[in-house]
Amino acid sequence: MLKITPAVRLSLGLLLLTVSILLIAQVLGLTPDLRKSQLEARQNLAETLAFQTLLAYSRKDEVLVKQLLENAVERNDNILSAAVRSTGGELAVYTPRHGELWPAATDEHSTERYARIPLFMAGQQLGHLELAFEPLNRQDTSYFGLPRQLLLAVFILIVGFISYRLLIGRTLRYLDPSSVVPERVRNALNVLAEGVLILDKREQVVLANKVIAEYLQMSEKSLLGRKASSLGWQTHENSELPWLRTLNAGDRVTGARLLLGNDKKHPLVFRVNSVPITDAKGKAQGIIASFSDVSELEEKTRKLEHLASHDPLTGCLNRRALRQALNQAFIDAQNHRGELCCIMLDIDHFKRINDTHGHSVGDEVIKTVAQTVKHIVREGDSVARFGGEEFCIILPGSNLEQASQIAERCRTEIQARDCDGVQVTSSFGISSVRSGIHTPNELIQRADEALYQSKENGRNRVTLWQAQQ
Repeated sequence: MLKITPAVRLSLGLLLLTVSILLIAQVLGLTPDLRKSQLEARQNLAETLAFQTLLAYSRKDEVLVKQLLENAVERNDNILSAAVRSTGGELAVYTPRHGELWPAATDEHSTERYARIPLFMAGQQLGHLELAFEPLNRQDTSYFGLPRQLLLAVFILIVGFISYRLLIGRTLRYLDPSSVVPERVRNALNVLAEGVLILDKREQVVLANKVIAEYLQMSEKSLLGRKASSLGWQTHENSELPWLRTLNAGDRVTGARLLLGNDKKHPLVFRVNSVPITDAKGKAQGIIASFSDVSELEEKTRKLEHLASHDPLTGCLNRRALRQALNQAFIDAQNHRGELCCIMLDIDHFKRINDTHGHSVGDEVIKTVAQTVKHIVREGDSVARFGGEEFCIILPGSNLEQASQIAERCRTEIQARDCDGVQVTSSFGISSVRSGIHTPNELIQRADEALYQSKENGRNRVTLWQAQQ
């Protein structure tokens, strides 16, 4: 995207203003009328030549008259031909092509192109001086046959823009808002660990310290004059930027969370404070916004939260996180009269696996079962390690038939997996809120009872809890 600097914008504005003033002046008749000046020049030339011609013609010196006319045509690009016509209408003296250029039918009055001046001597008319001129529009041409006015406009646009750009560029250096800030203040801002932007009432940057410039990957100078909202900030749920809230409502904003960066996986995270800069009357004249990078802190917090809510061996939810997910899913199902099922899963003969193959193989079996289940369940379902070799699956929005299909698929996939040469089977129990269940704990308890029934009936099977059990 092409960036137009403030100096260029000002230069273009002044240039358009200059051209507008010239056009208005021309409409009002305040600029020289080139057409009128040309006509006056032709009139003066014709009158001068008529006087000279009259003197020579009155002496019957046709050679001198012809020389005067030919010299006039040769020395004046505007004159195409000239002639002296007698009172009888015959051409007495003329330059070449005059008969061709002079119109056959003319009145006694001169026009823009054809001048007809009577020659009088002692009250007696001796004839007429006739002059054929170039058209006025052809006279007003310059290089490559372009009109002078067009060339003048192009000249003003090019030379005016360059001149204005140089002048404004130098002026802006003197008017640089950061130059009015004492050097010690700028140095103090630059040693801060936080990024700092000082904005005017239009949200434009008037000062930026080195820290915020490094975050934005821009130079301090290139930030000046830019709107802070155009620097790529992302807000939480499209909320208002903190400094805009300060500008619009005068509020002091602290701890606002902003993201920066096109990398959605690892954007920089900032906590932003925004306070107004007021004058002696308490009126806001600008804003100071400070930016604290909390990306590492938030990443550590996310890791701690994950550790606090997930089983370290399998990566599944732990029992505390399961309770939270189940309680919320249960409330949602009650409020919307929706479906909710719970699957309890237990690895068959797990103690025998540990005793025979060792605890390291047992851990691998648990991880394999967890990975298999997490791969099969849907997005939005919750898988938790409920205890040693036991897992719990929460299925919001699933009825018993759908839950049975998921459990059966899990059972089949687990049985088909080979874990360090150990074949593993598992048993399942399923319960649903539609079976007269009133609490989250009861939902888990009924699924556990169905799981016990699967074990009683030979293991490696899926059992649905029913009231008559």
